[in-house]
Amino acid sequence: MKRLTLLICILLLSVIIIPKTAFAIKKLSGRIVFHSYSSYDAGDSKLYLYNFGEDELTCLSSDWNNVKNPMNACFRKDGKAITFMGQSNNDEWDVFEYVFGEDRPINLTKENGLDDEDPKYDPKGKSIVFKQSNPSGNGTRIVRYSLKSSKQTILISGSTEKSMPYFNKNGKKIYYVEGKGRNMFIKSFTISNKKISTVFKSKGTQSYYPIVSDDGKYIYFSKGYSKNNRVDQIIRYCIKNKKIKSLKCNSKKYDCSDACSVSDKYIIVSSTKPGGKGGYDLYLVNTKTGSMTSLTKYNQLINTPLEELGCDYEGK
Repeated sequence: MKRLTLLICILLLSVIIIPKTAFAIKKLSGRIVFHSYSSYDAGDSKLYLYNFGEDELTCLSSDWNNVKNPMNACFRKDGKAITFMGQSNNDEWDVFEYVFGEDRPINLTKENGLDDEDPKYDPKGKSIVFKQSNPSGNGTRIVRYSLKSSKQTILISGSTEKSMPYFNKNGKKIYYVEGKGRNMFIKSFTISNKKISTVFKSKGTQSYYPIVSDDGKYIYFSKGYSKNNRVDQIIRYCIKNKKIKSLKCNSKKYDCSDACSVSDKYIIVSSTKPGGKGGYDLYLVNTKTGSMTSLTKYNQLINTPLEELGCDYEGK
């Protein structure tokens, strides 16, 4: 009888404990902003804000009447605003800033006759750097916009494609992408002396979407698996010793793209990993073990049959 009682107790404990540990996830208290669309060319992108602490998901752009197709948002350091790219009524891509609590965002680059994309704040939240089309129609350039004076300064020019700029931790350097398609690679630009250097280049495979970790030690970026397989992988580049690491979450069968930094151990990525809700879904990734947790574990409505991309995290 004692053995039977002990066995029953063990079985009861397994029922109670195992499900909780099997579905245990890292507790997060910050917020993310991301966009969701059916496809890039559909023009139906919407911006969403999710608060982990309050488990609250909000469509930010639902009532905005001065911008359509908003995407690729970035939090300001103080968490009180975001910048993002969107299309104005004449279908130009412009850079916008939205202060939380206001009725609608402000168009910072309207009516300049150029496309302005990929905006990111500097570490102090005093300026925004972004990609801008050249007036000549050939290639793009990197421009800095002062939020105090509204002045635009061309930092990097030329006739080739330059995109996806991102500040380093102290704001003295910018990482960006040079080229198109399979010939995209990562470069750096030092603001004080205008020095340009190649950070990473892999012949025949795309390398793009660089972001800097919160501690300033690493650059995370997306890279094609091989010349014959364009599936994206997340690469971690150590700024100090220039060593690269392919994260354990990567696979040659599905994309892991568009990293955003959460902490020294975690990032969020967009992935087409099988078993999701469809297209790109958002996942929390342990950078050491490679374990991937769908953000549906936090809220069932974050990931949808649409494409969830361009995530940024605030509240470390």
